[in-house]
Amino acid sequence: MILAIGMPALDFWQFRKVGQEQWLAQSHPLVSAFIRLFGPLGVHARIRNARVINAIQQLLLPASARILDAGCGHGYATFWLAQRYPRCSFKALDADRQIIQANQLIATRLGLDNVDFVQSDALSLAETKTYDLIFSIDLLEHVVDDVGLLAGFHRALRPGGWLLLHLPRRHQEHWRLFSAFTAHTTPDHVRDEYTASEIYDRVAQAGFQVEYLRYGFSWRGEIAFELNYLFWRWNRLRILAALATHPLAVWLAYLDTRQNYADGNSLLVLTRAISG
Repeated sequence: MILAIGMPALDFWQFRKVGQEQWLAQSHPLVSAFIRLFGPLGVHARIRNARVINAIQQLLLPASARILDAGCGHGYATFWLAQRYPRCSFKALDADRQIIQANQLIATRLGLDNVDFVQSDALSLAETKTYDLIFSIDLLEHVVDDVGLLAGFHRALRPGGWLLLHLPRRHQEHWRLFSAFTAHTTPDHVRDEYTASEIYDRVAQAGFQVEYLRYGFSWRGEIAFELNYLFWRWNRLRILAALATHPLAVWLAYLDTRQNYADGNSLLVLTRAISG
């Protein structure tokens, strides 16, 4: 077995390296140098990917597990895991051609031969009983037929396989520090994100049994996000503010990943495929 139950969460120096490989795909030397030294400027992506990595490293999986990252984006979690578990095979899907091309470039430069990045809509997943683990980070809220997507994941998993979902909680329920963020929404979300009861219902319809539901993005993670996006309506000001507040934001972001919470702005849901 390769991923031991109870493996400790990422420490601060490991957390700082989540997403660090992105420097390999940057054309601007200053951006490349910053990411190589400090990691990506956006800390909120690191929070959700670190939470997923921490959860995966507590699962018991076969030594040569087959793992799917559905809606991989820049692939922070896949790159992290693929470099540390070379006997596992990874497939990562995303509909964005440019992102997939950048990920393929990074994988080549890192010498990773256990990762396959594929441009594809996750709804088109046609494999059956293939994967030991599927994880998906902030994808379902972009998909109209979310139950259909989950049913496709169920078909693609081996019996008893794991599905791990990270989701934003319904934004009307979010805690905010600065009042300006009460109006902050993501335009390409097709619904008002999820409540805990809604995601329980969705995964049950698709044939999954919930192992646990945990909250993330506590006040620490939310403050880190708000510092990072302080002037979110004005992009240049946002970048300047994010640079100025980066050390504090990264530290708060890391602390947010160190424990589970009774409440928070995101949901981490671990489920298992059941028959019938």
